[in-house]
Amino acid sequence: MPTTNFDDVTLHYQRRGEGAPLLGIMGFGLDQRYWASQIPVVTETHEFITFDNRGVGHSRRPGAPLITSIEDMVDDTVALLDHLQVDDCIVYGTSMGGAIAQHLALEHPERVSGLILAVTWARPIEFMRRQHLLARALIQSSGPELLVESTLVRMFTPAFFEMGAEVLDQMVKALMAETGPDVPSTEVLLAQVDAADKHDVLDRIPSIEVPTLVIGARNDMMVSYLGSEEIAAAIPGAEFVTLETGHGCMIEEMPAYNAAVQSWLATQTN
Repeated sequence: MPTTNFDDVTLHYQRRGEGAPLLGIMGFGLDQRYWASQIPVVTETHEFITFDNRGVGHSRRPGAPLITSIEDMVDDTVALLDHLQVDDCIVYGTSMGGAIAQHLALEHPERVSGLILAVTWARPIEFMRRQHLLARALIQSSGPELLVESTLVRMFTPAFFEMGAEVLDQMVKALMAETGPDVPSTEVLLAQVDAADKHDVLDRIPSIEVPTLVIGARNDMMVSYLGSEEIAAAIPGAEFVTLETGHGCMIEEMPAYNAAVQSWLATQTN
């Protein structure tokens, strides 16, 4: 897997497909493997660039503490675009990746030609504050193990647990792999929770002027549907698609999710 170095962090990335570039930024604690369902969708029309956020997957800083803030991850993203000589691109962020994408569009608007913001938020709300209290307690008491199970319970609807048990088991095994740098450290997970807590740009995102697709999940028990509603209302001209499942709608409601992304990307293709 190709790499680049920034701030002593080795960032691992992949490029797939041809066409105008589209950069994917993954969410809390997950590496670029979790873009798998989107690769055939995006690469129909665009080059899809994915990478591991610092401290996640294979993007590590050997032998030194790794401080992780939204600003750090934005800087990493800009460094990657510089390395790839990508002047501007559509930025596709899901969950915490959507928070990073918002900051990128605000701080470096010249690098962002469009946005896909999926199941994300723009300000700290009480619902999420309590989610983060729970996440911190689980991480500090047991490391990632209980956090993974707790997260899966809140990502999907009860019906999916009955129909998708095999898929869920595979996800747990991947997230809790015992070999390789698959599981982020307790330090990184706590830093990402803190970073998510501080994300507060709702009053600034009305200045975003690029075409934007917002995808919200009505039964999102991770970041809440309210977050997506607020973003769609705040960004001028944003297209808003509502799905009926939960935070894991990219997997649980895959056909409808993919159709929304494909339809919007088609409007962005010259």
